[in-house]
Amino acid sequence: MFDIRLSDEQRAYRDLAREFAENEIKPVALELDKKSNWEDRIPWEVLKKGSKLGFRTFALSEENGGAGASDHLTACLIAEELAAGDIGTAYYYMLTARRARDWFELRMTPEQRAYFLPKFLNDDLYFTTVAIHEPDTDLGFDYFTETPEAARFKTRAVEQPDGSWLLNGAKNFQTVGYLAKLLVVMAQTPAGARAFLVEGDSPGMVRHPMSKIGRRIGDNAEIFFDNVRVPKGFILAPNPPGRTDIGTHVTIAAITLGLGRAALEETIKYTQERVSGGKPVIQHQAVGLYIADMAMNLEAARRLIWTAAWAKDHPEAFADGTVEAKPYEMMATAFTGTAVQRLTEQGMELFGGMGVVQGMPIEKYVRDALVQKHISFVFPSRYKITEALAGYKRKVAPFLGNT
Repeated sequence: MFDIRLSDEQRAYRDLAREFAENEIKPVALELDKKSNWEDRIPWEVLKKGSKLGFRTFALSEENGGAGASDHLTACLIAEELAAGDIGTAYYYMLTARRARDWFELRMTPEQRAYFLPKFLNDDLYFTTVAIHEPDTDLGFDYFTETPEAARFKTRAVEQPDGSWLLNGAKNFQTVGYLAKLLVVMAQTPAGARAFLVEGDSPGMVRHPMSKIGRRIGDNAEIFFDNVRVPKGFILAPNPPGRTDIGTHVTIAAITLGLGRAALEETIKYTQERVSGGKPVIQHQAVGLYIADMAMNLEAARRLIWTAAWAKDHPEAFADGTVEAKPYEMMATAFTGTAVQRLTEQGMELFGGMGVVQGMPIEKYVRDALVQKHISFVFPSRYKITEALAGYKRKVAPFLGNT
């Protein structure tokens, strides 16, 4: 039913990302994770090197300065490899890359593209974020009850006589929100919610990184808007009707997968080196069964992710009935988040007492997995699976997964 065979080009992208993660990301990740000051944890040089290799731009067409690799399966291959080096670093590249095609090629006006695209292409540290989630709102973030009809964004945009807009309000939990040089900010207007293109150096915008137990190299930020002026014409168009390639959930699932693979590889390495009872730990039957369980769940997650990516890249298969329509993307997100959290904890157990020592790779992976399970919308994803199988949509759908 699903024909998932990697092309030569996809294997080349995978191998490039793997080499970069092994040689550039992984060697510095543990040391950066230990830094107490947020600014010191930003892998500036790594981000520049990866940008030069095209990890921010690969999904753009060649005409617009990219490589034309816009399919989701390629993105998942790259995401897994980069995240095996460090999950936070992978987020910078992958969310920006997926949004690049969505924003610059499919939703921006020619005038907007002419202004923003050169900035994006010419700056190796030009990353992007979406500012949607707000503190203390009832708009689309309680996944288990209906969103009230009167719910509105608290962030407000007021049009000025010259056609510009003033933004006021606050956002939180925004991934890559601290470093982003281009933000798409959802704000309420008299005509409804609109998506505003806001530059990172806009006067009146203040950003604070949020301290987390894990994924410390990748930032999440609180963002405050105090009369932030958005020029006339900087409103991003809605998603075109009927699009099937929107969203980044399957890419996030692949990032989670990369974290799990790193934990499995580190566990196998450690149990091969550690000796107990006169032989390497891995030769003990109970340890072998643990590792087999870890490997099986990881491979099951990979197959589900690849299926979800293939499904997003081949909507015609659903239209002609070749493939049964199921919420593969949400299944991949939910399963992978849960599987990888369990996998990292299994790895920690096999490390024994060393598993809880700060500075050991598995300790970092456990913390990263706890954050990733939460941020991957595991429980909301399961609820969406129920919804999809029941055949109805919730009113929050326009606000989730589109950017």
